[in-house]
Amino acid sequence: MTPRYFPLDGTDFRLNLGLQALKDRSWLDIDAQFEPDIAEKKRLLAGQREKVFAEMPGTEKAQQEILEQVRAERACHFPHISSNETISDDSLLVTAACLVQEDLVLMREQEGEYALAAACVCFPTGWNLLEKVGKVMHAIHQPVPGLNERIGPPIDRFFRHLKPGKKVERFNWGLYDSSALFQPGWWRHTRPVDTSITAKNIGEKITFRVERQTLQRLNNAGDILFTIRIFNNTLAEICERKDRTLRLRHALHTMPQEMRAYKSLPRYEQLIDDFLLQANP
Repeated sequence: MTPRYFPLDGTDFRLNLGLQALKDRSWLDIDAQFEPDIAEKKRLLAGQREKVFAEMPGTEKAQQEILEQVRAERACHFPHISSNETISDDSLLVTAACLVQEDLVLMREQEGEYALAAACVCFPTGWNLLEKVGKVMHAIHQPVPGLNERIGPPIDRFFRHLKPGKKVERFNWGLYDSSALFQPGWWRHTRPVDTSITAKNIGEKITFRVERQTLQRLNNAGDILFTIRIFNNTLAEICERKDRTLRLRHALHTMPQEMRAYKSLPRYEQLIDDFLLQANP
C-alpha cells in the first residue's frame, strides 16, 4: 500500500512545529480503513473506556460544537460516507469520535496556558490519556526528549495566536514493532523485544507509523480542537522507492540518541539499518 503521507524531506532530524495551512483540504481524512477503524474505536470504548476517554466539568458546550463541526465537515468533504448515526453515548465527544477516524482532543485556555480538557484518544502513540487530563502542554510534552526546550515556547505562542477560521496540520512519525492502533505508553514500554523479528522478515514486521495532526480554534475563543489520525505502512512498503529509503535512513542516522531510545529504536536499529541499505542499493 502506497503511503498516504511521508513527512521526511531528506534533511537532518529535528524537532519543529512544521505547521502547514489547510486551505481547500479537509481536516478529516476518511479512507478505506474507515469501517475497521471505527469498529476498533467502539471495541476500545466498550472494554477500556476509562483509558481512551476523559473529560473535565464544563466542557459540554465545546463538545457539542465539535460534534457539529465533525458532522458538517463530513457532509461537505465526504458525502459518500453514510450519515446514519448508530452511536448512542452520553458523551458528545465520544459520539463525534465514532464518526471519524481521527482522535479528538479539546484544549482549553486556563490562565494563559492551554490544558487538555476533554479527549477521546483510542489510538495513542506511547502515552496515557489519564495522565494528561487537566495538564498544560508543557507537562503533557515532558516525556519527549528535548521537545519543551526546542519548541515549547513556539507551541505556546501558536496556541495563543491561532486565529478563528484558520486550520493547520503537522506530522509526527516513528518506527514500531507493532501495527496496533492502540499503543498506550504502559503497553509499549513494557513490551519485550520481539525475538521473532529477523533480517528476513523485518520489512513486514516493522511499521512506519505517521500521525497527521490538525488544529483549529472553536467559536469559544479559549478552546482549540486538536485531532490525531494514524496511518500505518510496513517498512517494506516505505522502501519500495529509493528516495524514501534514503530520506528515512538519513533521518534515523541524524536522530539524537535520547530520541532514538524514546522511540524504542535501539531494539532493532541494526536490523533496520541493514534492511535500508539492502532495499535500494
